[in-house]
Amino acid sequence: MNSILKTLLGLALAVIIAAGGFIGGFASAKWPSGAIPGPNDSVQVDSVGEKLEEVREILARDALEPPSETSSTAGAIRGLLESGGDVYSAYLDERHYAYFNEEMSGEFGGIGVSLGEREGTAYVVDVFDKTPAEKAGIKAGDIFSTIDDVRRQKWATDEVVKRVRGKEGTPVKLTMIRPGKGKVPPKEYTVKLTREVITFPNTRSELKGDVGYIRLAQFNGNATNEIMSAVQTLEKKGAKSFVLDLRNNPGGALDQAVSVTSLFVDSGVVVRVEERNGTDVEHRATAKKITTAPLVVLINANSASASEIVAGALQDYDRATIVGETSFGKGSVQTIKQLSFGGAVKFTTAHYLTPKGRVIDGKGVTPDIVVKMDIEKQMDEATDTQLKRALKEAAQVR
Repeated sequence: MNSILKTLLGLALAVIIAAGGFIGGFASAKWPSGAIPGPNDSVQVDSVGEKLEEVREILARDALEPPSETSSTAGAIRGLLESGGDVYSAYLDERHYAYFNEEMSGEFGGIGVSLGEREGTAYVVDVFDKTPAEKAGIKAGDIFSTIDDVRRQKWATDEVVKRVRGKEGTPVKLTMIRPGKGKVPPKEYTVKLTREVITFPNTRSELKGDVGYIRLAQFNGNATNEIMSAVQTLEKKGAKSFVLDLRNNPGGALDQAVSVTSLFVDSGVVVRVEERNGTDVEHRATAKKITTAPLVVLINANSASASEIVAGALQDYDRATIVGETSFGKGSVQTIKQLSFGGAVKFTTAHYLTPKGRVIDGKGVTPDIVVKMDIEKQMDEATDTQLKRALKEAAQVR
């Protein structure tokens, strides 16, 4: 399965979130100097904290490169998160937790690009207008090769985020590879950029004939208001139907998924959440429907979590025609809990179902009309066959 697209500079992956607070830590046992038990000593070690502390003491004493307190803490937390097999769990240190909060608010620092990851390699999906990246000539499709003189065969998106993000006004040097086409070979080039505060353009809307086109990048805190404003503006301009483009949208806040769906349906369950104790919680439409115009929703293999909630609900209610490819299949809810010593942990707390009880996790949402397309073709409207089909359907369903 493809990696979720649109991991943005300034964030670990945005998924369905329920925020909360939590005091964290673990108990530790101190061994007297020189009295650390050997492999044949019989010592009863009961708690997780005592076991971790024993290993830390051994490494501090004998390892060629002992871990620092910071790396030990991060490693222990990641180990605990991974021990349950939760592939969506993550430890966000203080810096990356700040990035996460910045992006969910819609504004963050960086160079002004959105990222995708293909076969373990980060590449540029979109370049925002009037940003350092655009001024430096970076283009969609370019691949990261070297960041501040650190060269790698493959760069994961989270590592690119970590190294490219930084304080406003500071420099970053990038060597990029522009893929070749046909007989034109790949080209490597180096640029120096100065980081700026980037206001993330979360929505893009325009009138295409009499079809209103709205593209949503992620379900951040502004998503519902931005979609509502776009629908109302486009209807005033003459839109008789709409295309909501959720391709490459990795998700966002659960409440935003519910409220965006509510803009298009009268009432009813939007999503059913199965919690740990076996309780099913129904999240219902908020009675804030703003249009009855026909709707087409675009999805692809990188449409995940909140995108799948919206697409699945609108499909269940026959409110929208779904066009594109089967979505990512992330039917789980993650909670972010802040730690007392800085940073936060993200972990799965529930699974969700569509209003009709369809399972999304591991399966995704299957479109009503399947249109397969290479992701690169989305970068050029002339070759975007999924969009062309969606616009055609939107024009015919009135």
